[in-house]
Amino acid sequence: MVRILLISILCIFLYADGNAYSNLLHEKIINILGDNSYTRNKIFINKIFSNQTNFYKNGSLDIYKVIHTLQSNGLLKLKFDSPMEFNIVFTAETSPIFLLRSINKSLASMGYSYWTTNEASYQENVAKLRISLMTEHIVDPIALLNELQKSGFVSISVSRDSDNQWTYELLLMDSKIPDSRFISKGNSLLITEVVGEYWLELGSSEGRLEIATRNNRSFNPSIVFFDKDLNILEVQNLSRRSNVNINVVKNTKFIKIKDSVSPVNINSGINVRFR
Repeated sequence: MVRILLISILCIFLYADGNAYSNLLHEKIINILGDNSYTRNKIFINKIFSNQTNFYKNGSLDIYKVIHTLQSNGLLKLKFDSPMEFNIVFTAETSPIFLLRSINKSLASMGYSYWTTNEASYQENVAKLRISLMTEHIVDPIALLNELQKSGFVSISVSRDSDNQWTYELLLMDSKIPDSRFISKGNSLLITEVVGEYWLELGSSEGRLEIATRNNRSFNPSIVFFDKDLNILEVQNLSRRSNVNINVVKNTKFIKIKDSVSPVNINSGINVRFR
C-alpha cells in the first residue's frame, strides 16, 4: 500500500513537472508566432515539439532551439506587408559600449548599414539599448544570435513585444572582439592585415608587450588598454619610433594599437611579442 502511494505521488510530480514544461514552451511559441498563427498551426506545432524535454537545457527553456525549430519548419514569417520601423531591445550585464559595439558589428555583418539608437541606459551593471531601423523584414533572430555569439553572448530570453519590436535578454559568457587576435604569454604574432588599426586579446593581464612595425618604419604609437567590458583602463600615446616595449595595465583583456597621426604608417603590419 505504501509503495503504491509513493508511486502515485511520484506520478503526480512528474505530471505536474511535464505540464509546467509544456505550458512554458507553448507560451513562448505563442509569444513568438502570435495567437492566430499558433492556432492555425497547432497540430503541426504539437507534432514538431512533441518531445518537449529536447527544448530545455539545464532546466531552462532553450530559446535558440525553439526559434530555430519554428523558423526551419516555415512557421516564423519574417517579412512585413510593407516597410516599417522595427525596434530591437537588448539587455545584458556588461558595459553599454561593449554591448553597442557587439550589436553594431553583428548587424553590419548581416548587411544592415543604417539604424539609430533610441534608448540607452545602464543600471546595476545591466546595459539596455533600443535600436530602430526601417526594413521590410524582422531582423532574422537566429542570424542575429549567431553573430552576437561571436562577441561572447548567448540568449537567455527572446520575446516578441509587438509586431514591430523584439527584446533580446543576453548573457555575456566570455567577451570577444571578432576582429581581434589572441595572444598568450610567451608567444608572438605577425599581423599583416592592412587595416592600420590592430586589436589584441590577451591571455593574461600581466607581462610586457613588444610591438614593432613589420618594415621597421617609424610610427606614432597610440595604445589603448581595455578591460573585459571594453572600459578604457589607460591610453598611452608615445613619441615617434619603430618599436614599443610596454607593461600591460592590470585587468587588461583587450588592446587597440594604432598610429595617432596616420594609419598608413602601420598598414604593412606589426610584430607583437608577449613576455
